[in-house]
Amino acid sequence: MKSKKYFLLLIGILVSAVCTGAEPTVELAASPKAKNIIWIIGDGMGPGAMGMFMQGVRLTDLPQYPDKQSVLERFIDASVSGFYFNHTYNTIVTDSAGSATQMATGALSRPDYVGIDYQGEKKVNLLEEALSRGKSVGVITDSYVADATPAGFLAHTKSRKDKYEIARQTVQGAAQVVLGGGKKYFEGKENKKLLKTARKEGWTVVENAKELAKVKKGRVLGLFAEEAMPFYTEMDRYEQTPTLKEMTQKAVELLAQNENGFVLVIEAGKIDWALHDQEAGPAMWEMVNLDETLAYVWDFARQQGNTLVYLNADHETGVPVFHYRHLDSETVKHKSAQGEMLYSGNMDYVNTPYYQKIFDYKDLLYYVYPKFKALPPQEQTAEKLQQMADEAFGGHIDLRLEGQVPDYAGLIAKLNEALGMRWATDTHSSGMLLGVAYGPGADGFSGVYHNTDLKGKFEKALGW
Repeated sequence: MKSKKYFLLLIGILVSAVCTGAEPTVELAASPKAKNIIWIIGDGMGPGAMGMFMQGVRLTDLPQYPDKQSVLERFIDASVSGFYFNHTYNTIVTDSAGSATQMATGALSRPDYVGIDYQGEKKVNLLEEALSRGKSVGVITDSYVADATPAGFLAHTKSRKDKYEIARQTVQGAAQVVLGGGKKYFEGKENKKLLKTARKEGWTVVENAKELAKVKKGRVLGLFAEEAMPFYTEMDRYEQTPTLKEMTQKAVELLAQNENGFVLVIEAGKIDWALHDQEAGPAMWEMVNLDETLAYVWDFARQQGNTLVYLNADHETGVPVFHYRHLDSETVKHKSAQGEMLYSGNMDYVNTPYYQKIFDYKDLLYYVYPKFKALPPQEQTAEKLQQMADEAFGGHIDLRLEGQVPDYAGLIAKLNEALGMRWATDTHSSGMLLGVAYGPGADGFSGVYHNTDLKGKFEKALGW
């Protein structure tokens, strides 16, 4: 009955407007404010990596994706998207420290700076402001806690290299949950007594998944590796190391106990590492790692109805793409003999089964090559290198070594030539990035913006 009355009222307003020439004015309910923020940062995850992952899931038969659609794709379909720049005060390209600082503080900064603006002034970040307003905050990374991106939310220093200082500021700070690797920075050099201090100041310090599971309340500092945590594809070798998803689940469980809400920042850091190495297979598995974490976070947000989820990157790394190319006669014979389809005689548009090769490929050549070079000299043959590479690839990718043993850079070049891939760089690019928002306040993240606008957008979504 109420809906019928509202409909008749709306018709009356419109008729009145037509008769008087006035514009109709209907007061709509204000958008709901977010109570919680969960911010997922895929380090180095530009549109190229996102697109390669989503398309790869569509074109392969991965047991994790029986419907051939990633969570990332479904999340983007259901959310609000925008593009943003990330240049710093005087550079077109940024590093993780400068970008994280700009995202966290809303102030222009410089590469290498952590939590300070380009003039060297300490700036209040989003997490510190949330704490001052009674919310709980947390930072998670599958890299290490004192690394550049998490440091941008936890510390203030003129250099990302000040890792022991970043560790001290993390302990002295007021975050409730900090999880990741980097134990060495909390117990080495001048920080030999830092973990003892942390326990005195109310932190529960844990070092494995079993200890983390036992934590039911209070502050927790989890340090699960001496430096960086393992790559996603290595996790089965580290049974007592929690995954990014498991760390996220525990963080949400603890932070959600605060009736005032929480802000949680999650970094999927190893995407960047694999992209720096120009190794597509491990990079795509790090995207699976992010995707599994996103699935949990998105489910939580849909169930609660009061949580804004934002997904983005600090910068783009590598810029991987497949590309078509004209092949020489020998390569044409080689590919034809393998049953690959070519066009116009010698045009290689890269057959779709190459995506399966990428997802079969899990162990980095970055690790394989040193093991190969550690063999006795007489065993360092092209045949042995191909064999060791195939073990990492989970199948055969013909590197066409032709009896020669390349250096590491040459080996990576051989791999990407075999896969039909090109990379713009082995460092960072200046490309625009994609930000995706779901939940209360998501509409504020559409359009084109700069990463210094993010803090203000979150504040608006929270109603501050």
